[in-house]
Amino acid sequence: MMLLDYYLTVWGAILSERKYRHHFKMEHYELNPVWQNSIARKQWFNPRYLGIVSAVTVLCLWWSSSWTFPDNTMEGMLGFITIYLGSIIGQHVSNIFTFNYILRHPESVSGEVTMSHLLILAISRFRAVALLFPLALISIFSPTPFVIGGLFSQIILFITHLLWTAKAKAKLRKETPA
Repeated sequence: MMLLDYYLTVWGAILSERKYRHHFKMEHYELNPVWQNSIARKQWFNPRYLGIVSAVTVLCLWWSSSWTFPDNTMEGMLGFITIYLGSIIGQHVSNIFTFNYILRHPESVSGEVTMSHLLILAISRFRAVALLFPLALISIFSPTPFVIGGLFSQIILFITHLLWTAKAKAKLRKETPA
């Protein structure tokens, strides 16, 4: 799922430049500051990312073979990872569908909008909230470890976006002193 996340990001960045970004101007396609440069270069092969995926794979294999915690903990962690990555992949797929729609129907959009990176981060944060509410309700009525893990994944995703927003604001303050 981690590889799918990365490759869908690159694909989305490429597709967005065909037509979408003629109308919607933004500083970065990638929200995670760690990967912004490689995604901006449309870097399909990223040794650093592949190293992280390899390390996580080894960690998961070790984790699954030496697991001694109750099954509920493992189910909760599986829910966290699955919902976390699934929600991100879902956003990539949604973006790709949007970019393809605009390519097929260029008359559907006109003009130009410049969106700050802070706005893009806010929109992404709001999208995380859209999944957070149903997961919270499901957690109330069917509190399984998988669902609770998924709920926590969206809380962590929301907090991560808040941290990226704080970093972007600090960078902006540094670039434009008062």
